[in-house]
Parts: sequence; C-alpha cells; structure tokens
Amino acid sequence: MELQILAVTTDEQVRQIVHYIADSQEDVVTFLNEPVHIMSVPLDALHLLVIDEAAAQNYLSLIKRVRKRHPGMDAMVIGGPKSEEILTRERHEAVDYYYSRPIDHVAFEAALRHRTDLARLKASTGIIGRAPAIEEIVEAILQVGPTEVPILIEGESGTGKDVIARTIHLASRRKGGPFEAINCASLAEGVLESELFGHEKGAFTGAVARREGLFERADRGTVFLDEVGEMSPNMQVRLLRVLESGEVLRVGGIKSFRVDIRIIAATNRNLGEAVREGKFRQDLYYRLKGVNLHLPPLRDRKEDIPHLVDQFILQASARHGKDVKGVESGALRRISEYSWPGNIRELRNLIDTLVVLSSTQKIAAELVASQLAKEEMESPSLLPVALHRSKDEAEREMIYASILALHRDVREILDILRDQRGGAWEGLREVRTDAQREGIDGRSLNQIEREAITQALLVTGGNRRKASEILGISERTLYRKIKEYGLV
Repeated sequence: MELQILAVTTDEQVRQIVHYIADSQEDVVTFLNEPVHIMSVPLDALHLLVIDEAAAQNYLSLIKRVRKRHPGMDAMVIGGPKSEEILTRERHEAVDYYYSRPIDHVAFEAALRHRTDLARLKASTGIIGRAPAIEEIVEAILQVGPTEVPILIEGESGTGKDVIARTIHLASRRKGGPFEAINCASLAEGVLESELFGHEKGAFTGAVARREGLFERADRGTVFLDEVGEMSPNMQVRLLRVLESGEVLRVGGIKSFRVDIRIIAATNRNLGEAVREGKFRQDLYYRLKGVNLHLPPLRDRKEDIPHLVDQFILQASARHGKDVKGVESGALRRISEYSWPGNIRELRNLIDTLVVLSSTQKIAAELVASQLAKEEMESPSLLPVALHRSKDEAEREMIYASILALHRDVREILDILRDQRGGAWEGLREVRTDAQREGIDGRSLNQIEREAITQALLVTGGNRRKASEILGISERTLYRKIKEYGLV
C-alpha cells in the first residue's frame, strides 16, 4: 500500500534520503521547513512522521498533537546524542524511533526503510499500538511473514488475533492468494469437517453436489484456524494429516489431492497445558507452533488505550455521522483504569456506544462512568458491590448515577420533543442534576429510580431498548425493574 510520509527538516541530506526511500517504494512524501503549519497540511492519512530536532525542538508535543488526528502514525526523530534515560522517557511519551546524529547515509537509509516497512505493515490492517509487546509482534511478523513456517497466535478473546493473522498473510509471499478464515469453536464437528475438507456428492443426506472445502479454496494462500484448541480429537487427527502430507481428502471421497497452503492457528486457551492434560495432541501442537506469537490483553498495554480511543472515535463518528472529536481528560482516565475483560473488542464497542450517545464534541466523564457501570453490571462477578450492600442497592445507585450523568442528554431529547409536540409535553418533568436538587432531596432511591424509569419510558415512547440506553442499564435489568414497580 502507498504510505503518506510527512518530513519536517531543513537538512538537505535528510531530505534527499527521505525522498529516495519514498520514491523507490512509490510512497508520497510532503516536506516542511518548520512545524508551524503542520496541522493544516491536507492529509487524509499519515503513516510516518519524520521530525528533525533542529527544525522542531518541541517535537514531543508536536507528535502528540499530530497523533490525535492520526492515531496509527509512527514517529521518527533525528537529533543529537541523548542519554538512555531520556530516550526511554521520550519513547514512552511519543517517539517510536530516535536516530542520533551525525547522519551516516547507509545507516540512516536502512533505519528509515525499516520504519517505513513497519508503518506499512501496521497500516495494512489497522494495527495500532506503541506498547513494546506490540512492537515486538510487528517486528516478528516482518521476520516470519515471508517464510512458510506455521504460526500459533495465543491471546485472550478480543485481543485481535484475526487482525494479526491477516497481517501475517499480507506480509507473506502468498499475499496475492486467498485468505480463508474459520472459527473452529462455532461449528459442530461434522459441519466443521465438511467446511474444511469439502464433500463429495452423496457423502451425506443433503449433499446433492460436490463442494470445495476451505483448504481447497485457499490453495496458494493462507488458512486461519481460530480457536483451534476447541477441535475434537478426530478433527485434530485429520488436521495433522494435512500438515504432514499437504493432502486433503473430501468427506465421502476416495482419492486425496495436494493443496499448497500455509496454516495460521489461534487460541485463547493454554495449548501446552491442554497437551499435558491429554486434551490436545502433542504432535499437532508442535506442528502448529512453528512460531508462537502471544498477544497481550489490553490491561497489560494501557499506554495504547488513548490511541485506540482516538482511532475508534474517528471511525465511529464517520460511521454514525457524528462530530465527536475526543474525550474529556477525566473520561480517558476512567477508560484507562477499567480492566477490559473483553479487550479491544469491548473497547471498540464501548466507544461506538459513547459516540452515538454523546451530545457534545468531547465525550463526558459522566457518560463514560455510566456506560462502564453498565458493562460491569453485565458481568455479575465484576459488579463492585461494597460490603453490607446488596446487588439491588448497588443497581439503584448506578441507575441514579447514570441519570444524573445523562441529564444533559435527556434534557436535549425533551427540548426536541417539546418543540415538535408543543404543550402536550410541557408537563413532563426533567431529572435534575446536583445543581437543581429541589426535586431530588428527601426522596428514597426507590422513588428516584421509579421516576427515572418512568421518564425514560415516556421520553422514548415506551421503547425499552432506548430507555435502557438512557438509563445505562441492560434491557434485562430494565424489564425486571418495570415489573418490580408495576409499570407494565
């Protein structure tokens, strides 16, 4: 893919090398003598920012500003010698690679070419991450991608194993061939067997014609087997034969045929432990584990959360036609402190919801708090219930907090409805914030909760899904509360 490179430097030698690398790879480069107009450069995407310290001494703050607009961007800085302590601090803050002067033509060209290779690989599938573990994985993909070695990707659900698998394919010599993926845990054994190996006509009831399997369709390409640890013993044996012989036999067939495929497998289980427990074949395990890549959970790479949040906001805003520009600092702190059991998938889904619900350009901390409370409510084991306080009491307090937090959103909806319906809505009371407490003080949480649910239902015309979103609780919890308060 074509990279967009922005270089801020007045050094003619640096400019020549950057231009040469970009031109040799058919990338696009824009040069600036100074950073004053850097935010006004019309770029839809930016993959690599090269900054000369001599032209921009405030490069750390500059990189942070540009990265807000282009979260997946890599940053390379050219400057004078610095101590390892300073380099480590700057690496943690913003800099992906620091090249120390004096400029050696060969060394600088090699370093720049490597940074463009990394940037291209990450941009090809949207990998975002500056955590050392992610950098190591991308570096490993550059090394093993062009080879034929099998790769086993390990990581919790939602960590992006499918993205890494596709990135490996695009870094391989098979990138022009097919990429076929299947989740081994989502299909019954017989269905999985037919999907992988195909079947002959009459192989079983309903097999009215011969059908190619995934292995056959992926010839000269890559096969991604997600959740391979869930395969039955019989399917493990059949997969092992494919790996050992390179041959496939359709279900109901009598003659096998060769396929040219590379297999990438993924699991959220500890396969080594499964082997010791006799639940997974040892010979298959070592066949799959030519190279092992371990994806860290999001809670172990929290330095990447701000960049992921920025990227997901950009995507969600474009998808939903919203004008959300970011999150309040308090909101980002709450997001960073959450444990993210669902990892990147859960974060993406949360940001999507926040963008839809936000009535301001900056997502408020209160809105984040209410939605995270809802996330925790969906997982009872994670519900933060204090000692001597029941789950019901915790639920009421969360609903109360959600109503206060979303007061501005509810008020906007009411204003719109009043404009549209006129006086018919004048009697509808608003939920008041702490600054407007005259209708709240002195009432029990039960009374507040009942009124909040009643008003949410009124505002949404009885739509329970929308009412639950406003309240920051699940539909299941709302349904139970409606029955509890006799609001049916």
